[in-house]
Amino acid sequence: MTQFNKFDKANLKALRNEMQAVLEKYGVDANLDFEVGNMRFSEAEVDIKVKAKVKGAKTQTDTMLENRVKALGISMTNSFGDELVEYSPRRYKYPYGYRTRSGKMYKCDETSVKVRFAA
Repeated sequence: MTQFNKFDKANLKALRNEMQAVLEKYGVDANLDFEVGNMRFSEAEVDIKVKAKVKGAKTQTDTMLENRVKALGISMTNSFGDELVEYSPRRYKYPYGYRTRSGKMYKCDETSVKVRFAA
């Protein structure tokens, strides 16, 4: 366990990794997926955003992505192994996100999605 005298980027990275490991261990028994998100900090305190999701449950974000895929007539995966994983209408320039086979995430616009994931 890490001892903290003050918060900075280096020790918050260690804190994030430790929290993620503990939450994943708990999530296995509780059927939950946890994600440690943004951290806002000063030297004395830190605010941490944590998301929890029931494994296998369909979220509102997943439903929105599926509806957009149907409306555009595209598929969720392409021949290169890329997978369409998110749709965020708030990001008006690049609302779509996809993951490559290697695990890297990319954002793209609607035109790129139509070309990349054409059915």
